[in-house]
Amino acid sequence: MSTTAICTDSSALLPARVADLGIEVVPIGITLDGEPFDERAQPIDDFYERLIDGVEVTTSQPSPSDFTDAYAKLAARGARRVLSIHLDARVSGTTSSAELAAREARVPVRVVDTRTVSFGVGVCVRAAAEALAAGGSAGDAVAAAVRLGTAMRNVFVAHRGPGGRVPELQGWSVRTFADGRTLPIAACDNADETVDSMAAHMLGGEALIRAAVGHAAEVVEARADDLADMLARSSLVLGVERYRVGAAVGAHTGPVAFGAFWWAAEV
Repeated sequence: MSTTAICTDSSALLPARVADLGIEVVPIGITLDGEPFDERAQPIDDFYERLIDGVEVTTSQPSPSDFTDAYAKLAARGARRVLSIHLDARVSGTTSSAELAAREARVPVRVVDTRTVSFGVGVCVRAAAEALAAGGSAGDAVAAAVRLGTAMRNVFVAHRGPGGRVPELQGWSVRTFADGRTLPIAACDNADETVDSMAAHMLGGEALIRAAVGHAAEVVEARADDLADMLARSSLVLGVERYRVGAAVGAHTGPVAFGAFWWAAEV
């Protein structure tokens, strides 16, 4: 059994079955109209319904003390070192909070900036956990996470304002997060063109890839299904996962959002 433990935050969108493998997940603070929303206990559909109704949503990064508590829990469970794996420090102060807490931790803590966001961070966390489970060292696990983060690509469509009745996605922009910035890829006139543009962007190379497709509110689930089906039919795609955009991320994308992450299969 490895004596290296892993910590991350809820923006990594880890599924429950992975989070239960001893990985400590520090929650991002979320409020709806000033009231706390616990995404671990409250239904995600309720969250998006309230966003569609126009409630005000705010988020707050975990504090250093939140990470101090998380590292202490892992140490109490027998960890002799901790890998704290998080989203791009250029867009969030979460990594800085983790670094401050690491200085006071009872065990050595290595904070890893994956240079990606959302589900992409979760893929990096899983890679690190798999490296440890295979008998690798902490250094091997860090290398696996960094390697995946460097290889990670993404594409998405997001509607930031309230209101979920946008079934045709008219006039929407397909975007990507890269180098710490959100950049436009294409302007689309309808839903079919939007999905086609996203798939074309993902399948533009010749290398085999693995992919994951996610959606926020149910209003765009069918569009995410269309994208996943299109990818699954490509000979370049070895596998397509599905995920749900959690509240920590959906607070920023809005309810009407869907997209995908992909990475080279050889990584």
